[in-house]
Formats: sequence, C-alpha cells, structure tokens
Amino acid sequence: MSTYDHKRILTDWSNGTLTADMTIGHALQHIAELYELVAQARKAANDKVNHLENKVNALQVQLDRLTKGVSVELEKKSPTPNLNLPEVKTLEK
Repeated sequence: MSTYDHKRILTDWSNGTLTADMTIGHALQHIAELYELVAQARKAANDKVNHLENKVNALQVQLDRLTKGVSVELEKKSPTPNLNLPEVKTLEK
C-alpha cells in the first residue's frame, strides 16, 4: 500500500525531497498497514484461543466420561466390605 519504506520517507523528508504533506501521507499509509496487520494477528490469535478452548472442553468431557466409567467398574469389583463393627455409643451430658 505505501510506496516507500518508512526509513526512506524520513530520510527524504529530512533531505527536502518530500514535503511535509507528502511525508504525512506516506506515514499514514504505513500506519494503516500496521493497523491491518494488528487486526489480522488479533483475529488469528482469537481463532487459535477458540480452537484450543473447544479442544480442552472436548477433552474434559472425555475425561469425565472415563472417570465415571472407572469409578463404576471399581465399585463393581470391590464393593464396600461389611465389617460388622459394633455400634459406637456417644456419651450424653
């Protein structure tokens, strides 16, 4: 979009090759390009974060399912033993 490298613009302005108006116009073109690049980078970062959040959520669902399945299987294989312990009495005041 901009016609000159930003360093050349400043050099040409300081040498008197470009007027202040021309220098400002070129600088504004560079600023517009930078805004576009920032917007693209921000969108890419947001897309990546959204993708990772979805992946984490899917993995959490799988982990919850596996944890529940393991708990059920463990309860089937080793039920709580009945120890027939005597009842504990509490002291009354």
